[in-house]
Amino acid sequence: MSKGSDLQVDYDLLSTSAKQLAQIRREFKELDHWNQDVRSLLGDSRVQSAMGDFVDNWDKNRKRLVEEIEEVGKMVKTTSDAFKDLDYDLANATKGKKE
Repeated sequence: MSKGSDLQVDYDLLSTSAKQLAQIRREFKELDHWNQDVRSLLGDSRVQSAMGDFVDNWDKNRKRLVEEIEEVGKMVKTTSDAFKDLDYDLANATKGKKE
């Protein structure tokens, strides 16, 4: 954890968050073929049609969620990297002044 005057960055939390977002994204992405499994279990064509509409809507929104989760994960990693770089630069600037 980096500590500045009032700023504290929890790198472990940022790293854990990025890993959890990646796992959630993988799980959502892997649901891609579930719709075929569901349709095969339904007998009546009216039920299949209704479920087909639901599945199509779910697939569209799931894909959007996967993209948004990926973007948030990238933002978390970028934030962590930026703070680490800043922390490193500040530490080096302080060392230069002391010498």
